[in-house]
Amino acid sequence: MQHMTYSGVQKSVTTSVRLPRELRRKIEREAASAKCGRNRVITKALEFYLRECEQATYETEARHQSQLAAKLDPPDAVWDQMVEGDLPPP
Repeated sequence: MQHMTYSGVQKSVTTSVRLPRELRRKIEREAASAKCGRNRVITKALEFYLRECEQATYETEARHQSQLAAKLDPPDAVWDQMVEGDLPPP
C-alpha cells in the first residue's frame, strides 16, 4: 500500500499500537469530520508531532552552540558601547 505524506508518496507498513479508548474516539470523530480514514488522521498527527520534535531539537542545539560560542568569544568593549548607545556605529 502507498500513501501520500508531506514528503511525497511512500510505501507504508502496518504497525499495531494500543490506544486509550478516548483517544480512539477522538481519532474517529476527526476522521468523520475530515471525511477521511483513521489511518490518515493518525499519520498526519504523527508527522506533525515528529516535525515539532525535530524543530525543538534544532532549537535546543542552536541555543547550546550559541552559549558555547559566547563563552569562547572575549568581551568586546566597543560592541558593548555601541549596543548601550554610548558610541555611534562606525
